[in-house]
Amino acid sequence: MKSKLIKMLTIIAIFSLLPLFMGQEDCQINDTIQQLMNTVNKKLPPPPGQSKTYITHLTFMDAMTKTAIANTEVAELINEAVIKGMNEAQKKNNNLAINEPGHIVENNDSNNNSLVNITFDPNLTKTDKINKIITEMMTPNNVDVIVTGHYVDDANNPTVSVRPLVIVKTNQKIVTKNLQFVKNELICTDPNSQKKILCRTAHDQIAQAVQELLEEL
Repeated sequence: MKSKLIKMLTIIAIFSLLPLFMGQEDCQINDTIQQLMNTVNKKLPPPPGQSKTYITHLTFMDAMTKTAIANTEVAELINEAVIKGMNEAQKKNNNLAINEPGHIVENNDSNNNSLVNITFDPNLTKTDKINKIITEMMTPNNVDVIVTGHYVDDANNPTVSVRPLVIVKTNQKIVTKNLQFVKNELICTDPNSQKKILCRTAHDQIAQAVQELLEEL
């Protein structure tokens, strides 16, 4: 939110400078404005000594049962939306490298369970948890960012919460978005194959949330 405010104020400042350019040719004005806008829109550079920011992802965690939801139907469907969001972010910022060989925390039961155990350990502070994830999972695998999330399905609540979250190594932080769906608006049935799919709106919102989180790094 702070970065968006700064960007907005900068854009306002740019347009406040327009009168200074009024005596110049239109093409000169356009070039100057474009250069300024490029500065505003410039993505954060990769970590020092790297040409890329290496991003990987792990399946969402069930925040109710405090377990991984890997190998379930809903997990696979959410993963598809998450990967779409990651790929869309990469299209807009070619400094991002998604699941690149040598820079992956494998999305398997072992790593998913390790993440769950750290995340829900009541004896660790939030800072301790982030440091432990970085030390035990990110640094050994040469990863800068992990995309994962929490899935919250309370049987007594008509809504489901889907919370994409991004764990960032360089500044040791976690950023997240909370999305809520009525249960029958999350999982739908494909009319052709009769297979379970994410409802289109839910799929798009999850993908968009992941994309926005990565664009805000």
